[in-house]
Amino acid sequence: MADVIIVLIILAILAFSICYIVKEKKKGEIVTIVNETDIQIGEREYRIVKNHRDAFDPERLGERFSEVLARYDYIVGDWGYEQLRLRGFFDTSNRRAAPDQRIDTLEDYLYEYCNFGCAYFVIERTGERKEKTTHRRRRHKKNNRSNAFVEEKSAPANKNSKPVIRTRKEENKKTTTPKQPSPKKSGKGFTIRQREE
Repeated sequence: MADVIIVLIILAILAFSICYIVKEKKKGEIVTIVNETDIQIGEREYRIVKNHRDAFDPERLGERFSEVLARYDYIVGDWGYEQLRLRGFFDTSNRRAAPDQRIDTLEDYLYEYCNFGCAYFVIERTGERKEKTTHRRRRHKKNNRSNAFVEEKSAPANKNSKPVIRTRKEENKKTTTPKQPSPKKSGKGFTIRQREE
């Protein structure tokens, strides 16, 4: 009987650990080296443009790569405190990109945000340039302007006549009377006395 309970406990622990492993989502992509300069991240093709101080590490690149970086034309990876940081840049011909997100500002990025003399690499996307992303387009609403004052707008303007100013009807206009001071009440409240000198 005790053996059966021990076996059931062991099976429950194994089932829990297997469920935990299956639920754990693997982060990153698989990096495949095609030749000396070409690599493949997932299904996307890239070319190594610069590898300063042997900074390119395919395993760590695969661990740190995110789908957000897939939209960029260039990816820069720099090392600081044994951590790989990835940043995406657009091509210089991309007009929609902000000026600091274009690859021609790479030197500024390296000087301002990276450690001095750090190892870095630059990879350029060579395969399909754009991935289809859903752009939200604004729908233009039809102008539902009322046709008020159409008669006035369509009437020809006479040079000799003066414009007619139409006044609106005054509805529910309440006339206000000025408030008169109420007589002083004695007994309640306080009175202000003038200072005697």
